[in-house]
Amino acid sequence: MSKARKIALWIVSILVATMFLLTGSFGLLFPGKVHEGFVHYGYSAWFGTFIAACELLGGIGLLVPRLAAVAATGLSIIMVGAFFTHVSHHEYSYTPGPLVLLILLLVVIYMRVKEVRA
Repeated sequence: MSKARKIALWIVSILVATMFLLTGSFGLLFPGKVHEGFVHYGYSAWFGTFIAACELLGGIGLLVPRLAAVAATGLSIIMVGAFFTHVSHHEYSYTPGPLVLLILLLVVIYMRVKEVRA
């Protein structure tokens, strides 16, 4: 992998990891607000805490090259769930966020797997 691609991969990884570190931290520090949102969508309140913990751990995992592909895969599953949750509640204006993150996570998965195979 070229040096420019490695730099681009790290920039994308750091940006996406920062996003998940922030959202996961918010979810764990302010569980009341997160629980309220998850209950609104018909999920159990504890599921909000679970997702926040997964986002925080996934954000950390994105910064560890050996774990990045696995972490990005797990976070991709969460983003697919977020997308379909918003679509099923007719909140189409909220769908671009999860989609953009999903695309960036797929780029990280592709690049990290390609890096290991090279």
